[in-house]
Amino acid sequence: MNKLKTYKFRLYPNKEQQTLLSKTFGCVRFFWNIQVAMFNSFDKNTNPKPNFKSSTLVRKEFDWMQEVSASSIQQKEIDFKQFKNQFFSKTRKSLINRPTFKKKNNRQSYRLPNQKFTLKEGKLRLEKIGWLKVISDR
Repeated sequence: MNKLKTYKFRLYPNKEQQTLLSKTFGCVRFFWNIQVAMFNSFDKNTNPKPNFKSSTLVRKEFDWMQEVSASSIQQKEIDFKQFKNQFFSKTRKSLINRPTFKKKNNRQSYRLPNQKFTLKEGKLRLEKIGWLKVISDR
């Protein structure tokens, strides 16, 4: 069995990087909330097939989403597709609840694929954000 490893690091971004991180959190949250709204509006009688917007269409529709990494939004799109598969799975042992909207005041996070970040010598490079100072315990 393949074990996944997760590491947590403390980041020390400068003011400009803090702004870019906040924008990225906001764009990822905004995309998730669009998908949740479409999912929750689904009704067999009135709306037989909801048309979910792809991350590319949403980024084209809202110009301010061009400022953040496309891969962070694409990863959220993949996460939502996985959620839909789990939600409608017939073989799932326990049912899961409908998705909820993400709020700004909750814990903020986003994920990137392995190719979109680099960790070297106490610094972490994130796509469209740059090199961040990192303190790690390992």
